[in-house]
Amino acid sequence: MMNYKIKTYIDTLYQKSINNAQKSIASKLLFFFAFIEAIVFPIPVDPLLAFLVLANKKKLLHLTILCTLGSVAGGIIGWIIGYYVGPSVKYFLVNFSFMTIESFNEVIDAHKKYGSLIVFLGAFTPLPFKIISITSGFFGISLFSFILMSLIGRGLRFVLISLLVSFWGDK
Repeated sequence: MMNYKIKTYIDTLYQKSINNAQKSIASKLLFFFAFIEAIVFPIPVDPLLAFLVLANKKKLLHLTILCTLGSVAGGIIGWIIGYYVGPSVKYFLVNFSFMTIESFNEVIDAHKKYGSLIVFLGAFTPLPFKIISITSGFFGISLFSFILMSLIGRGLRFVLISLLVSFWGDK
């Protein structure tokens, strides 16, 4: 008897969630959370994207593009933060930690050498994108390169999530 009540409650909650996910505010919230997640928000936007695609498969492309653009726009803000706050962080790391100026410069050189690849990998993999966006500005990755690799990496990631949910989400 108790299991039936729990199942009924979960089914009702699921149906209400699907109905709310089909409202116009849901896509606005997706953009907002994708934007904030790329700067400071600790929870990835992927589950929200998956749920919204599951609720409305006809909007798969719209939701995926919206999520990608929100994430990249937030990443640009993260890049700007890293670019302008970076010098003070460098001073703190070199003067108050184990890091020497030589080792710090080696890290900068490595980031510059593989910067675009690091941005792409950070945008595509489950690494926190906020860390990638802020450190990209901090280490001087060109903003154009950052935007391009973010669009490709985040776009591929969100397309993959959307397609997987669209084809196999109901199961």
